[in-house]
Amino acid sequence: MPINRVYLENFRLFKKKDLILSEDKNFIQGLNGSGKTSVLESIDMLVNSKSFRTIKSKECINHKADSFQISLKGSFMNQEASMQCSNNTNGRLSFSRKLNNKSTKSNAILFLQTVLAKNLRMIEGEPDLRREHLNNLMFHVKPSSYKKYTAYNKALKQRNRCLKQKLDKSEILIWTEQLAALGVSLSKEQYEFFNRYKDTLIKSLKRSSAEQKLNFLEEAEVKFVKGWERSKSLLNAMQETVDKDLAIGYTGQGPHRMDCIYYIKGKKASSILSRGQLKLLILLIFLINHDLINSFAESDTVLLIDDLGSELDLENLEFALSEISKAPNQVILTGIKGEELEKIVSNFSNFKRINL
Repeated sequence: MPINRVYLENFRLFKKKDLILSEDKNFIQGLNGSGKTSVLESIDMLVNSKSFRTIKSKECINHKADSFQISLKGSFMNQEASMQCSNNTNGRLSFSRKLNNKSTKSNAILFLQTVLAKNLRMIEGEPDLRREHLNNLMFHVKPSSYKKYTAYNKALKQRNRCLKQKLDKSEILIWTEQLAALGVSLSKEQYEFFNRYKDTLIKSLKRSSAEQKLNFLEEAEVKFVKGWERSKSLLNAMQETVDKDLAIGYTGQGPHRMDCIYYIKGKKASSILSRGQLKLLILLIFLINHDLINSFAESDTVLLIDDLGSELDLENLEFALSEISKAPNQVILTGIKGEELEKIVSNFSNFKRINL
């Protein structure tokens, strides 16, 4: 969905701000503290119903006000779309999302990806980052998988509660059997989606390696880790580790421990690539996801990238901007005014520059 307009009122430092965006590429620039990240935060909140900076949405209210309102307008498959969100110091977040003036869910309008500093550490970082990335893609293209994920997590919480309370193993077994059955079904969904993800990713990385002579991407591979020992059924794995689970107070094996590991020439990418190369690889992964989403069904995707200039050296930054400029989806990028990123962006005619 090309987002055409974003409006913020009493959100963070903005009293009132109305931004008109290009449906192609946008570069929001400003000094430190000018509100660049807050603009991305507002868009992300409108789509994903929460802030990526705080669990307390009231913290987004301007200190001189008692409520905020944010909204966006755009188009989706030739249909008018709008999203609104408001909150006040005494209330909860309130949302309105419409397609051709009919209420709808946000995932029926667009798929949004937000790239923050933490995301550019996804490959070498905690498994949670990789797991969240893969799950979010899967939930969008296969909504039924989210229902399985929710059911599994409800059973997981029940089993963990039994473990923390040190209940008898016979009582724990009841939840173990239910959790294992749900877990096998969820893991199958994860693995099937992972194979689609892998095929799209590897083909694209091979193409980038050949066309751009990026030798560090040669023989790239990604492998699926299902979350328990391959040689055992999930039920057996959980039963065999019940004593350990009782000791630590939570379930240590299952699809909630799923991971995907990236390799280059048979070695973990995190151990042989430089920090800049890792970040560039991660950015390429996010850019590739548009093709992955559309391999399931035609869909609009929007990519938000925060302060890329602080994360990449000059050489990798130039390549990254070149790849971003060619991306088929709308991109909203932020950067500090006067730094190298601003100078490089000026070389690309399809970037709309917005000053804060």
